[in-house]
Amino acid sequence: MNDLLALLDYTAWATSRILAALNLLTPEECSRDLHSSHGGINGTLAHLYGADVIWTARLCSQPAITFSDLLELSALNMLEVQWAALQTGRRAFVSGLNPEKTVAYANLRGESQSSTVGETVQHIVNHGAYHRGQLVTMLRQLEHAAPNTDLIAFYRLQAK
Repeated sequence: MNDLLALLDYTAWATSRILAALNLLTPEECSRDLHSSHGGINGTLAHLYGADVIWTARLCSQPAITFSDLLELSALNMLEVQWAALQTGRRAFVSGLNPEKTVAYANLRGESQSSTVGETVQHIVNHGAYHRGQLVTMLRQLEHAAPNTDLIAFYRLQAK
């Protein structure tokens, strides 16, 4: 399998595991300020999902969007459906692209930028792993079990 597609599959798997763990939290726990880079669970989820939408739009050469263009974070069960659809569509789109193809876009300050498809996918995956790691820490701060979202765990599951 193409390495980029495997990384996108990993991201979808890890995101699904995190969302399943977060479904066990109370609304109060999700909204609590845990002094993370985006406050707490809800802020981090909003940032992570929003960034996924923005970077996917860039990757697919869609019109530039910003966080303010996005709707308020959906209920967790709806977010799971929306996120899964985003990830499925992104994977299908990337499967037909050359990883070296250049993608031009405007960053959040409106400045022109460009990256290859491969660089963009790797950024999406890395950014997601970073913030899922924060969510794991917040789950532990709230004394909940946190799922293993390590890349090697994903590869081991795929090998079975």
